[in-house]
This record gives sequence, C-alpha cells and structure tokens, in this order.
Amino acid sequence: MSVPALLVVSVPVLLAWWLFATTGTLDGYPGDSGLCPASNIPPQWPGSIPA
Repeated sequence: MSVPALLVVSVPVLLAWWLFATTGTLDGYPGDSGLCPASNIPPQWPGSIPA
C-alpha cells in the first residue's frame, strides 16, 4: 500500500474518531434517545474507543 493511499484512508478515520471522542452526542440531537448516563457515554461503548 502506498503512503498517499494510507494517508487518504487513515486521516479521515482518525479525525472522525477524535470528533466522536471529544464531542459525543450533542444535547437535543434528534438521535439522542436519552438512555445514556450523565457522562453521555452509552454502557455498551467499547473501551478501546476513547471517550
């Protein structure tokens, strides 16, 4: 695999990972079921994903 192709794939994945880890689900978002605890991290969230 070439370096440019690796960057094209990995950079968006890492940016999305960071966005979800730092922002989470915003209050009032229509997809927010209200079932998450006060930390806004669902109980089934994998421990390997930073939150």
